[in-house]
Amino acid sequence: MHQLSDYLKKFTADLFNELKSDETLGVNLHSEVSDFVRFNHSKVRQNTSVHQHEVTLTYQAQHKQYRATFNLSLDLKADLQFARLKLAEIRQQIQRIDESPKFTLLENHGVSEVIKRNDRPATSELMSQIADTFSDVDMVGFLSSGPLRQASINSKGQFHFFETDNYFFDYSIYNGPRAVKGYYAEPTYSENSFKSQAYKSKNTLSLLSKPIQEVKPGQHRAFLEPMAVAELMGMFYWRATSRNAYEQGFAPLKKLVTKEKSFSKKFSLVENNTLGFDSHFNFYGEKVLDQVPIIENGEYKNLLTSTATAKEFNLTSNFAEPSEMLRSPEVRAGTLEEKDVLQKLDTGLYLSNLHYINWSDPQAARITGMTRFACLWVENGEIRGPIQDLRFDDTLFNIWGDQLVDLTKNQQSFLSTSTYSRRDKGGMKVPGVLLNQFNFTL
Repeated sequence: MHQLSDYLKKFTADLFNELKSDETLGVNLHSEVSDFVRFNHSKVRQNTSVHQHEVTLTYQAQHKQYRATFNLSLDLKADLQFARLKLAEIRQQIQRIDESPKFTLLENHGVSEVIKRNDRPATSELMSQIADTFSDVDMVGFLSSGPLRQASINSKGQFHFFETDNYFFDYSIYNGPRAVKGYYAEPTYSENSFKSQAYKSKNTLSLLSKPIQEVKPGQHRAFLEPMAVAELMGMFYWRATSRNAYEQGFAPLKKLVTKEKSFSKKFSLVENNTLGFDSHFNFYGEKVLDQVPIIENGEYKNLLTSTATAKEFNLTSNFAEPSEMLRSPEVRAGTLEEKDVLQKLDTGLYLSNLHYINWSDPQAARITGMTRFACLWVENGEIRGPIQDLRFDDTLFNIWGDQLVDLTKNQQSFLSTSTYSRRDKGGMKVPGVLLNQFNFTL
């Protein structure tokens, strides 16, 4: 029996006994035991451990719903005492709110417990490996590791518990004002793989000593490393794949949905919950589908549809989170070998990283952003040197459509690096991409 799972069963059983016959209560947990390690000049400068167990109560009565959030101390007596006080407060507050037109009664979606272990060294060993590997360069980095847990429990009898033990190392190495950004978070840790990634970063850093190449605005052939692709994919998180947003008029992919346009047949995007980046259930405890194809061989297949949205618009739910945000997207791999990238690029831009990406015209699926960190100019398959920062402005239909030449065979995993208030679950798996044209405006 998992210790926290067992505790939650005792805590919720006692709390549910406090309910009246016309009341329903849901208890959602976000729990973490996280190590946070910061590096500067390739040395450990801060080492912190955070233990927190945040619960959200979803109280339903009189066709109304109210939520409250607090942290558990894991002292059963103290936690129950505080929860009872919170429940009494909720009962008073709910009298002041109106009935919800989108009220959805909590249901029993079953019982499950899934615990995923990551085959990785202890944090202390990772710290030592990182410091040793980058001892010959100026490195700034952030290591986060440890178990993340989620639970969805309700007074109808539902009990779902999930734990995953993951890590990521997000870093930059510097040569004066110039820098290379790197990231490592493979599902199965390999010291050889990690050192290979570090060697690649150091080799790229040496290329930044070459003369800066002046690149004029316009359309250029370009190769985007997986990290740059991951930044581009972030735009799909911004309501682009939400059915509710689509029904309300925010529809960057409308022409794809209505089949006025298509992406390249080489492009497939799937919400792949088998990657293990997130739980096997959503906030309400509904079991998420193993895979939800969003775009398949360039054609629209699905938008993420929560049960609430399905009821509102008479659709079929695919059990997306209430936010209808992607949790574990995967861009399917292509056929391009990594060793052939420069030859296939021939002449153009080699882009390691992008940032400041935003919609410039969401209804036309147009995005804008900037290059940064180790973006290089290539001529005849040879790297000539780094470029000055450039601004791009292009549409998703160009990037993932006619201008898509190929995607790499290798894919890289990127876990969420968000640690505001708490460490987030979720991640993505993406390849690199070769584009025939990428439009730069400044």
